[in-house]
Amino acid sequence: MWGWVWTLLVVGALVFLGWVAWGVVRAGLRLIREAGAAGQTFASASERVSQALVRAEAARADTSPTLFDPPYELHARVAARRRARAGRRALRRARHATTWRVWTTSTWLERRRGVSPPPAVGID
Repeated sequence: MWGWVWTLLVVGALVFLGWVAWGVVRAGLRLIREAGAAGQTFASASERVSQALVRAEAARADTSPTLFDPPYELHARVAARRRARAGRRALRRARHATTWRVWTTSTWLERRRGVSPPPAVGID
């Protein structure tokens, strides 16, 4: 009688250990697949970063010394930068006006559902 009990316990323990081992193997395979996907993602991200560095290097601002430049060149450079800043400010204000118009003419639930807001009248 005890022989059958011990045999049943041993078989149950082997089945349980096989089940745990199979779960560990499956988790290991998933880990290997995810590591491969992470490697590909890292490779594409590093490629994008290197491209961004190349673009940033090409668009680098001139930081050469300007102590001995003629004043009219310095004034022209400052004026050009002020015009560029004013253009960026205008674009930013247009984006803000659009966002504000959406916020004031619709509720969060309408925006969540994708309902288009009514046309704005006199909001700036």
